[in-house]
Amino acid sequence: MRYALLSLVVAASCAHQKTPDTVVETKELTPKEVTVATRGAIEQWRQAYEIRSIDALEKLYSHDPDIVLVNDGVTLIGWSSVDGMLKDRVARAKEVHIRLKEIQVTSVAPTAAFGVATMTRELSDGVTTVTEYGSLTLVFRKDPNAGWLIVGEHYSYKRPG
Repeated sequence: MRYALLSLVVAASCAHQKTPDTVVETKELTPKEVTVATRGAIEQWRQAYEIRSIDALEKLYSHDPDIVLVNDGVTLIGWSSVDGMLKDRVARAKEVHIRLKEIQVTSVAPTAAFGVATMTRELSDGVTTVTEYGSLTLVFRKDPNAGWLIVGEHYSYKRPG
């Protein structure tokens, strides 16, 4: 499942590239309801981090063994690994501030979409604040009961210096 969704993301990004043999359609490829729902899920993700609510965060992620999260070069596969990282991050941070810009949502299937944004994240333990600037990708799967759930997350940021 994870490789299928990640393959869809790659295929979708390649499909948007213009080559001499392709015609680029001007109509919107992502249905408005998918864009609105996915943007709403992204905003819930941002808010859950800012209020440091593990309960709110856990509701946004798929609890499947195929979930993949990549952060700072570390890959976590499976809900137990992802859940442990979320709990650790929330427990260590006294303050979290996230700003998202240039959010783009793309549907790759009726029940799969991804969002890409430029992210600034500030994490503080109460003494030291670390500010990161980078790119965030969240891959979503539509669950008939729970709505749009995160099944993949990748965040990469530029280190200072």
